Amino acid sequence: MRDEIFVDRTQVGDFVFDEGVADVFDDMLDRSIPFYDEIQRMSVELSRSFLEEEGGTVYDVGSSTGNTLVRLMKAISPKTRVKFVGVEPSAAMRARCREKIRAEGLGHEVDILEDSVECLPDLPGARVVIMLFTLQFVRPPQRDAVLAKICASIEPGGALLLGEKVLGDDNDLSRVYIDLYHDYKERSGYSRTEIAKKREALENVLVPYRVSENRDALLKAGFSRVDEVFRWYNFVVYLAVR
Repeated sequence: MRDEIFVDRTQVGDFVFDEGVADVFDDMLDRSIPFYDEIQRMSVELSRSFLEEEGGTVYDVGSSTGNTLVRLMKAISPKTRVKFVGVEPSAAMRARCREKIRAEGLGHEVDILEDSVECLPDLPGARVVIMLFTLQFVRPPQRDAVLAKICASIEPGGALLLGEKVLGDDNDLSRVYIDLYHDYKERSGYSRTEIAKKREALENVLVPYRVSENRDALLKAGFSRVDEVFRWYNFVVYLAVR
């Protein structure tokens, strides 16, 4: 279903992951995150490189409609020693995720937890944790605790894949990147009015860190190595190794 949430909306409140958003979320991701399909492919490749030797559990924190989980399960045989766990607080998103997994007929062991990211449960057996464009929705005072919890849960030699919308470390360049991102969204079929309304809805909900702030936060949490494996203007994917 095509994302037209902000086409006719006159009053703009805070962005909420409700039923209406869940219905159009896949289209929203495709048209709002540059190189979304490539980021998904990279996430699967990198996850496999950490899972194939040791096995273990892969957690998708903020699993939304299950795109990453489904791709992982398609890429990893159900005969392996890999367990899949999604963490998604939105009931509407969990429902779409379960529907998608059933429709694919995948025979893997998978759980979808309803915990919030801020109150993340223990992640037993974590070898890989994927968190794509999720931490940015956690209030900044809580982010260090979330990353520390994830790092402590991951087995030595395991990894976190963290995708975030970011601010550039240089303020002038950051403004250029934001303008170019809005041009990208317009090329993807959003009107300038839709772009402005969504930006207003996200203003108090999505709080981006600077590129270096995310790196520093990952190192502070206890990860031994941090690398940027993807960068497009104001979008970054970090690989953090325990």
